[in-house]
Amino acid sequence: MQRVDAIVIGGGPAGSTAAGFLAQAGANVRLFERDRFPRYHIGESLLSATLPILEALGVGPAIENAGFIRKPGGTFVWGSRAEPWSFFFREDPGGRPYAYHVLRSQFDEILLRHAAALGVDVREGHCVEAVQHNGTTRVVARDEHGARVEVEARYVIDASGQQALLGRRDRLREFNPFFKNLAVFGYFAEAERLAGAVDGNILSAAFGDGWFWFIPLHDGTTSVGAVVDAHRFAGAAAGDPAALYTRLIAACAPVAERLRVARLVSPVRVIRDYSYCSRRFYGPGYLLAGDAACFIDPVFSTGVHLACLSGYLASQAVGAILRGGPEAAEQARYDARYRAGFERYLNFLYFFYDHHSDPDSYFWTARKILSPDVPLDARTAFVRLLSGGGDLLHGDATLEQELAARHARMTAATGGNRFAAVPGSDLFRVRATIREIQGDVEPSPADDDAATRRGKPLES
Repeated sequence: MQRVDAIVIGGGPAGSTAAGFLAQAGANVRLFERDRFPRYHIGESLLSATLPILEALGVGPAIENAGFIRKPGGTFVWGSRAEPWSFFFREDPGGRPYAYHVLRSQFDEILLRHAAALGVDVREGHCVEAVQHNGTTRVVARDEHGARVEVEARYVIDASGQQALLGRRDRLREFNPFFKNLAVFGYFAEAERLAGAVDGNILSAAFGDGWFWFIPLHDGTTSVGAVVDAHRFAGAAAGDPAALYTRLIAACAPVAERLRVARLVSPVRVIRDYSYCSRRFYGPGYLLAGDAACFIDPVFSTGVHLACLSGYLASQAVGAILRGGPEAAEQARYDARYRAGFERYLNFLYFFYDHHSDPDSYFWTARKILSPDVPLDARTAFVRLLSGGGDLLHGDATLEQELAARHARMTAATGGNRFAAVPGSDLFRVRATIREIQGDVEPSPADDDAATRRGKPLES
């Protein structure tokens, strides 16, 4: 029986982030991913407050150099005003001035490969079939050839996305009756993108049947999707999705105008877009992260941000438990921190879906949701909420500083070629020794280099 400190189920942003931070802190981590990367995934627009998390993980430069389009903010055709209105991340003095629009196949692979470089034992093409808990936790998986793999772990993080392996098993998910939608989407070449001061912004346009996203991507295509009521449109989506897509585009003038000479260069896809939340984000020996815990309507582009945020928070909770901290207290703390972020967006979403409100009403509501005590004007509060900055500052004044300090230590250590100063490096030697004894892998060059620099042999 193979044994590790932690098993992460799923290699998307939540799983890669959680596994990477745990490995960065010295834990022996196994990650099971059912697909082979790169693989397609929807959800291409990021929030600026995700960048501090990625930088603390050490993957910031790889993201910066990937060629993704910078996203300075968002433009809405929404509410009681007929003309478009915009916001910019730079308007929040405590935030980052931009985010990115990403091809998820490329972005997710960067995160997964980075986790592997940090020491995570990544097993692609492995489908987890069961998680059993009896004092210790045993995970049963099967590889692409049908071979059964069993691993014991001290803790499990379920980041299996909307598959929600443990949430479904333990019947934790509760669907929101108000947000039962479906998304019909595709990719266009030669679409007319936003220009001038709003160049790079995501466009979100409301219309009579729902709303559209319009996201420019660095491969020259534009992601265009309609979010509509599932009950009304499920039949048409199942029968002829391409015809439905064409009809919905024609009904939304701000999008139709930008697609007059564009060419559809992809299949038309349909996905269920039901918002849900688990009654608790934990169970015996496990935490739920990312979409495995909760999912919200994508109008604010929160998917990747909440995934990375939960990955970081889960890694901190599991790390504390592995060091002997009280499991119940760490589980409760994780649940409270992640749930607070999710519920901020959910509460604002209820109000935002009233298409007839004035933008100023959205700004004031955002300020109330963040906190009446936050010393921000209403518009800046709106920007902070939609940038994800409230998740780093609201209710947990140390998270932003915590991430910044971790990033500074990582940068100073790697830049000065001082591996022993990397956060968690004191445990790399122990991890390498255990894995070598178990016969899982040979000691990596990083493990060997860490031991050599500290003057310690890899042998126990």
